[in-house]
Amino acid sequence: MKYRYLQNWKNERVLSSLNTKTRLSIIDNNPLTDRLTSRINHNFRVQVLEQSSINNKLLSESINIRCTGIGIYRNVVLTTHHYPDIEAHTFILEKYISGKERFLKILGQRSLGTYILKPTRFKKKETIYKIKNDFIHRITEYKNGKKKIYVNEVFPNTFCLRNISYLGARC
Repeated sequence: MKYRYLQNWKNERVLSSLNTKTRLSIIDNNPLTDRLTSRINHNFRVQVLEQSSINNKLLSESINIRCTGIGIYRNVVLTTHHYPDIEAHTFILEKYISGKERFLKILGQRSLGTYILKPTRFKKKETIYKIKNDFIHRITEYKNGKKKIYVNEVFPNTFCLRNISYLGARC
Protein backbone atom coordinates (compact mmCIF):
# COMPACT_ATOMS: atom_id res chain seq x y z
CA MET A 1 0.00 0.00 0.00
CA LYS A 2 1.34 3.39 -0.91
CA TYR A 3 1.86 5.33 2.29
CA ARG A 4 -0.47 8.35 2.30
CA TYR A 5 1.00 10.42 5.10
CA LEU A 6 -1.89 12.68 6.09
CA GLN A 7 -4.71 10.12 5.90
CA ASN A 8 -2.69 7.43 7.71
CA TRP A 9 -1.48 9.86 10.36
CA LYS A 10 -5.08 10.77 11.19
CA ASN A 11 -6.07 7.11 11.50
CA GLU A 12 -2.97 6.25 13.55
CA ARG A 13 -3.60 8.97 16.18
CA VAL A 14 -5.75 6.44 18.05
CA LEU A 15 -2.57 4.42 18.70
CA SER A 16 -0.58 7.29 20.23
CA SER A 17 -1.05 5.96 23.79
CA LEU A 18 0.68 2.66 22.94
CA ASN A 19 4.29 1.65 23.36
CA THR A 20 6.40 2.60 20.27
CA LYS A 21 7.24 -1.02 19.36
CA THR A 22 3.59 -2.05 19.73
CA ARG A 23 2.43 0.88 17.62
CA LEU A 24 4.96 0.03 14.87
CA SER A 25 3.91 -3.63 15.00
CA ILE A 26 0.26 -2.68 14.49
CA ILE A 27 0.81 -0.17 11.64
CA ASP A 28 3.22 -2.49 9.84
CA ASN A 29 2.38 -2.59 6.10
CA ASN A 30 4.09 -5.94 5.48
CA PRO A 31 1.97 -9.12 5.37
CA LEU A 32 1.18 -10.35 8.89
CA THR A 33 1.72 -14.00 7.94
CA ASP A 34 5.24 -13.21 6.69
CA ARG A 35 6.08 -11.39 9.93
CA LEU A 36 4.75 -14.21 12.11
CA THR A 37 6.62 -16.90 10.17
CA SER A 38 9.92 -14.98 9.91
CA ARG A 39 11.40 -16.45 13.10
CA ILE A 40 12.89 -19.94 13.29
CA ASN A 41 10.70 -22.66 14.88
CA HIS A 42 7.62 -20.46 14.64
CA ASN A 43 5.06 -23.33 14.42
CA PHE A 44 2.57 -21.00 12.72
CA ARG A 45 -1.01 -22.33 12.67
CA VAL A 46 -4.41 -21.07 11.61
CA GLN A 47 -7.29 -22.34 13.73
CA VAL A 48 -10.71 -21.77 12.16
CA LEU A 49 -13.29 -20.80 14.79
CA GLU A 50 -16.19 -20.10 12.45
CA GLN A 51 -16.87 -20.01 8.75
CA SER A 52 -20.36 -19.36 7.43
CA SER A 53 -22.59 -17.49 5.02
CA ILE A 54 -24.04 -14.53 6.90
CA ASN A 55 -25.76 -11.16 6.43
CA ASN A 56 -23.27 -8.37 7.07
CA LYS A 57 -25.69 -6.51 9.37
CA LEU A 58 -24.90 -9.13 12.01
CA LEU A 59 -21.20 -8.20 11.82
CA SER A 60 -21.49 -4.49 12.50
CA GLU A 61 -19.49 -4.72 15.73
CA SER A 62 -16.58 -6.85 14.52
CA ILE A 63 -16.00 -5.41 11.05
CA ASN A 64 -16.64 -1.90 9.71
CA ILE A 65 -18.51 -2.78 6.47
CA ARG A 66 -19.79 -0.29 3.91
CA CYS A 67 -21.85 -2.64 1.74
CA THR A 68 -25.00 -4.65 2.22
CA GLY A 69 -25.81 -8.24 1.44
CA ILE A 70 -25.00 -11.82 2.24
CA GLY A 71 -21.40 -12.90 2.24
CA ILE A 72 -18.83 -15.35 3.51
CA TYR A 73 -17.62 -14.69 7.06
CA ARG A 74 -14.50 -16.36 8.44
CA ASN A 75 -13.17 -16.10 11.99
CA VAL A 76 -9.72 -17.55 12.71
CA VAL A 77 -6.99 -17.43 15.34
CA LEU A 78 -3.38 -17.12 14.19
CA THR A 79 -1.01 -18.82 16.64
CA THR A 80 2.76 -19.07 16.85
CA HIS A 81 5.27 -19.92 19.55
CA HIS A 82 6.85 -16.47 19.57
CA TYR A 83 3.88 -14.08 19.62
CA PRO A 84 0.49 -13.92 21.37
CA ASP A 85 -2.58 -15.19 19.51
CA ILE A 86 -4.19 -12.89 16.94
CA GLU A 87 -7.84 -13.19 16.02
CA ALA A 88 -8.90 -12.31 12.46
CA HIS A 89 -12.41 -11.75 11.07
CA THR A 90 -12.89 -11.73 7.28
CA PHE A 91 -15.94 -10.85 5.18
CA ILE A 92 -16.54 -10.83 1.40
CA LEU A 93 -19.88 -10.49 -0.37
CA GLU A 94 -20.98 -13.71 -2.09
CA LYS A 95 -21.68 -11.93 -5.38
CA TYR A 96 -17.96 -11.12 -5.66
CA ILE A 97 -16.73 -14.66 -5.07
CA SER A 98 -15.13 -15.77 -8.32
CA GLY A 99 -11.65 -16.77 -9.39
CA LYS A 100 -9.25 -17.27 -6.48
CA GLU A 101 -11.81 -15.92 -4.01
CA ARG A 102 -13.66 -19.25 -4.35
CA PHE A 103 -10.88 -20.76 -2.23
CA LEU A 104 -12.02 -18.69 0.76
CA LYS A 105 -14.59 -21.41 1.45
CA ILE A 106 -11.99 -24.20 1.42
CA LEU A 107 -8.90 -22.50 2.88
CA GLY A 108 -9.18 -24.56 6.04
CA GLN A 109 -6.03 -24.21 8.14
CA ARG A 110 -4.26 -21.88 5.67
CA SER A 111 -3.79 -18.14 5.87
CA LEU A 112 -6.00 -15.83 3.80
CA GLY A 113 -3.12 -13.46 3.03
CA THR A 114 -0.98 -16.22 1.60
CA TYR A 115 -3.50 -17.38 -1.00
CA ILE A 116 -5.86 -14.50 -1.81
CA LEU A 117 -4.57 -11.12 -0.64
CA LYS A 118 -1.56 -10.93 -2.96
CA PRO A 119 -0.41 -7.32 -3.48
CA THR A 120 -0.67 -7.78 -7.26
CA ARG A 121 -4.42 -8.47 -7.00
CA PHE A 122 -5.98 -6.88 -3.94
CA LYS A 123 -4.84 -3.42 -2.88
CA LYS A 124 -5.16 -2.09 0.64
CA LYS A 125 -7.54 0.86 0.38
CA GLU A 126 -8.17 1.93 3.96
CA THR A 127 -7.07 0.97 7.43
CA ILE A 128 -8.90 2.01 10.60
CA TYR A 129 -7.57 1.41 14.11
CA LYS A 130 -9.70 1.05 17.23
CA ILE A 131 -8.78 0.26 20.82
CA LYS A 132 -11.43 -1.64 22.78
CA ASN A 133 -10.75 -3.02 26.26
CA ASP A 134 -7.28 -4.61 26.10
CA PHE A 135 -7.36 -5.24 22.35
CA ILE A 136 -6.33 -3.29 19.28
CA HIS A 137 -8.48 -3.69 16.15
CA ARG A 138 -6.93 -3.10 12.73
CA ILE A 139 -9.81 -2.98 10.25
CA THR A 140 -8.61 -3.08 6.65
CA GLU A 141 -10.49 -2.85 3.37
CA TYR A 142 -8.89 -4.59 0.38
CA LYS A 143 -10.17 -3.86 -3.11
CA ASN A 144 -9.76 -5.38 -6.57
CA GLY A 145 -12.11 -3.72 -9.07
CA LYS A 146 -15.59 -4.05 -7.53
CA LYS A 147 -14.53 -6.85 -5.18
CA LYS A 148 -13.94 -5.87 -1.56
CA ILE A 149 -12.63 -7.96 1.31
CA TYR A 150 -12.92 -6.64 4.85
CA VAL A 151 -10.45 -7.91 7.45
CA ASN A 152 -10.51 -7.12 11.17
CA GLU A 153 -7.34 -8.27 12.96
CA VAL A 154 -7.58 -8.21 16.76
CA PHE A 155 -4.24 -7.86 18.55
CA PRO A 156 -3.59 -7.92 22.30
CA ASN A 157 -2.32 -4.54 23.50
CA THR A 158 1.03 -6.18 24.38
CA PHE A 159 1.68 -7.35 20.80
CA CYS A 160 5.20 -6.47 19.71
CA LEU A 161 7.11 -7.77 16.69
CA ARG A 162 10.80 -8.46 16.99
CA ASN A 163 13.20 -6.33 14.92
CA ILE A 164 10.68 -3.75 13.72
CA SER A 165 11.76 -0.26 12.68
CA TYR A 166 10.00 2.87 11.44
CA LEU A 167 11.25 2.25 7.93
CA GLY A 168 10.31 -1.44 8.01
CA ALA A 169 6.77 -0.64 9.18
CA ARG A 170 6.18 1.99 6.50
CA CYS A 171 7.41 0.05 3.44
